[in-house]
Amino acid sequence: MPREPKDIFERNDYVKWYFDPELAKDWKNLLKKYNYLFWIHSMNIKDKDHWIALVENRKPNIQRTPATPHDAKSYVELAVARRDAYFQIFRAFTEISPALAEEILSGEYMEKLRSALGKIIPENLLEEHFQALERFRNAFADMKPKKFRRELEAERFTIFDDDLMPYISGHESVYRSEKQIMGDLTAEVKNLYREAGYILDKSRGNLPPDEAKLELEFAFRLLEDEIEAWKAGDREKALLALERQKKFIHEHMILWLPYLFDDVATDEFKVGIALKYHGDVRDVEKYKSEEIVEMDFYRAMAKIAKLFLEHEYKQVEEMLNAASNLSGEELGAEFASVNKIDTSGESTYFLRAE
Repeated sequence: MPREPKDIFERNDYVKWYFDPELAKDWKNLLKKYNYLFWIHSMNIKDKDHWIALVENRKPNIQRTPATPHDAKSYVELAVARRDAYFQIFRAFTEISPALAEEILSGEYMEKLRSALGKIIPENLLEEHFQALERFRNAFADMKPKKFRRELEAERFTIFDDDLMPYISGHESVYRSEKQIMGDLTAEVKNLYREAGYILDKSRGNLPPDEAKLELEFAFRLLEDEIEAWKAGDREKALLALERQKKFIHEHMILWLPYLFDDVATDEFKVGIALKYHGDVRDVEKYKSEEIVEMDFYRAMAKIAKLFLEHEYKQVEEMLNAASNLSGEELGAEFASVNKIDTSGESTYFLRAE
């Protein structure tokens, strides 16, 4: 008899297997070489028992203590902090904008990220990761912003968009062992976008809706929707946006993005990238050593993003409970001075559905 799932991470209804035995054989061979990548393991899972064994000792910590809003003012502070955190994180995992490149080099990006996360996550849990970001910034401080942007974007492409192993196939359907892109999970996520009033910008290409950068941007959009609804005095719409946040975090993001972030951050992956693209021994050793390279930005950001999502699991519940009991008028008054974030210079993918 299959084992009974113990928690949300073991309940995965998307585990499938291959019709083509040769395809299964190919993935088994890849696993021998890239055993350190969760997503490669996921592509080799045959049934739910194997899935349960895979996630054992890998599950994200969803028992983090959330920040508690006690009144309208503290609620607004936390809602804005959550929105800003999602915005800064999604900027890091999509195509690098000129503004982001300049902000990283100046340290402004780290200040914005720390300001947002510091209202949600205890400082002692963040410090190590921000120190890593600061070491990264110092290593590239003398590089011109245009060149830095090209270098960092090339590294992002190498990690997520390349088709030469090793790389990260950053799709929920892959990480949850559906064995394909544009499957059931992809359709689920696309429907959630539509229900919230969003479509993907077709001029940006035909991306699978369950890609990591898109899910991160969507979470940011839901926070913006909530804030704008409170400002407009629409309590029902604001609570609906909160319910959508909870559903998306609990039923999608938390179930796979922490594993993706682990893959990005693992030392073996850094070495694998070096062996793929850096021919001479010196460059490979540079990647293996403590010397900072472009990929260390993504490694530090992956650890921060995972920690944030772990807190978000209970934080969104805390926000929903508080909002249900707070005065809509008081919240609207507190939100009145909160401006929308200008995303015009960023690499965004969402449009309002007509």
